[in-house]
Amino acid sequence: MNPFLFLSFFLSFSLSAEMVKIPAGNWRPFLKEINSRLGESIKIKSFYLDKYPVTQKEYFEFIEGNPEWKKGKVSSLFADSGYLGDWKDNVPDNRTSHSPVTYVSWFSANAYCQWKGKRLPSESEWEYAASFPEAGKNKKVMESVILNWYGEQKPEFLPSIGKYKNKFGVYDQHGMIWEWVFDFNNTSVTGDSRQDTDLESNLFCGGGSLKANDFSNYASYMRYGYRAGLKGWYTAKYLGFRCASNQYVKDNPL
Repeated sequence: MNPFLFLSFFLSFSLSAEMVKIPAGNWRPFLKEINSRLGESIKIKSFYLDKYPVTQKEYFEFIEGNPEWKKGKVSSLFADSGYLGDWKDNVPDNRTSHSPVTYVSWFSANAYCQWKGKRLPSESEWEYAASFPEAGKNKKVMESVILNWYGEQKPEFLPSIGKYKNKFGVYDQHGMIWEWVFDFNNTSVTGDSRQDTDLESNLFCGGGSLKANDFSNYASYMRYGYRAGLKGWYTAKYLGFRCASNQYVKDNPL
């Protein structure tokens, strides 16, 4: 296919990065907060969250405007060798332009959100929004979606966004990809050894349930455990992101 025709086709479609207002509320963290008691709820202020994960098309627009984030130009301090590993010649596959972008690092995701005038959501914000099931459904149905995703064979190409929606109208927090959060290493060990007495060394041990508000919540164990093993420059096939903001930010599509 003529690359110029492809680029024209690619840019002719623009998914606006709509944002959804997440109302303030009380949320009981999965893990006990340092300054809180087990089972105690914390107050989450109202914020805005991207309706969808950032797509390959949207990320392509970002690197076109910020060539320092193109594949092959990013310092190894900010992204490992897997960065944009499914792209060829700095262009995503035309079959996945509306699929979530993956193989991105925390640093590149953070740079994208700042470019949009936004930020990465905090872990508490992300988990709070993700704790609400689909409208008219209960949390058991939501947990089934998550656990089925953990157990299924992952596709070679991710589907387009818009697969799963919660009661607020936020899509694909479950059943699609893992997502970066701003303080992803909030649950990491503090030293160089897994012999540390900090959180990660206890998370999956028998004592882990002493720090958890719901030790039967397997899905949350998986998310917290996955984040605890990340470094900011890591990339992965099913690891993407979305942005948040304290106020509504209107997207300006090309």
